[in-house]
Amino acid sequence: MTVDANKLTQVIRIAKMHYELHYSQLEIAEKEGISKSSVSRILKSAMDEGIIEVRIKDAILSNSSLEKELLARFPITRAVLIPDIVGNQQILLQDVCAALVDDLPRYIKNNSVVGVAWGRTLSVLAKQLQRIKRSGVSVIQFSGGFSRAMYESSALEILKKFADCVGGDGYQIPAPAMVDQPFIAEALKQDSQIRHVLNLAESCRTAIFSVGNLERPSVLYEMGVINEKDYLEFRKRGAVGDCCSHFLNENGGIFDPELDRRVIGASLDIIKKIPNKLLVVCGKEKEEVITAALKGGLVDSLYIDAPTAEEIIRKNPLE
Repeated sequence: MTVDANKLTQVIRIAKMHYELHYSQLEIAEKEGISKSSVSRILKSAMDEGIIEVRIKDAILSNSSLEKELLARFPITRAVLIPDIVGNQQILLQDVCAALVDDLPRYIKNNSVVGVAWGRTLSVLAKQLQRIKRSGVSVIQFSGGFSRAMYESSALEILKKFADCVGGDGYQIPAPAMVDQPFIAEALKQDSQIRHVLNLAESCRTAIFSVGNLERPSVLYEMGVINEKDYLEFRKRGAVGDCCSHFLNENGGIFDPELDRRVIGASLDIIKKIPNKLLVVCGKEKEEVITAALKGGLVDSLYIDAPTAEEIIRKNPLE
């Protein structure tokens, strides 16, 4: 099946509507303005050509020009962009995460430390993980995931899925992401289990995380880490979002050093030193905090949806 880019886009769109959105062939035919038999032939050809396997391989569509634009603007080594073919945000997020899952074996070596964050994006990513044959891998949490409110962060489940993925051991930070006062954070960091995780972070080789924009609802808000008053104050003072529970300014630095001392987790300086920092993110609403992370040297490899990448490029023209 040799087709041009427009035709290939239609093939993948039809496949996604059928297999992921569960549209009938008749419904797809009506949406596409073609016959039901044409839909059937397209799906069969896509299966025969290997476009459809367990999931739909939309990454064969190239966004090389956008990738080059991102690499020209920010200090990153790799950008993987996923097109929005179906127009469904949840599927787009799944596709972005799937792209990282495909590449994950290249980043994880035997006898290494892997650090993971938690949150909605990491939860979607963790559900797609496949077994990677490795030995001696330790998986750590970058920050505490205990909730102050009746909200489940899935932090422990995410950690377990990553540990199972590599056949390694998982190390949890049994604490909230942030506490009320810096002296409480310092005291908790002396706990032997937390101290062990923070020590492991210093030898971490691969970091896997997302970023959160400064809006409600958010995981940190729902966990009770910060409240409505905090959000309004942070926004007014120049915060743009968070990375691994550290609030960032527009340049990717620490927004408020005193506030940051309340975080129970690996410091931003430690995370910056990790050689393989993988940011997986989806959604234009996060453009500001993604840009901050890119500017601040928090990203080596970026996994992102194409529409958000285009927005970032538009708002950050080359000088």
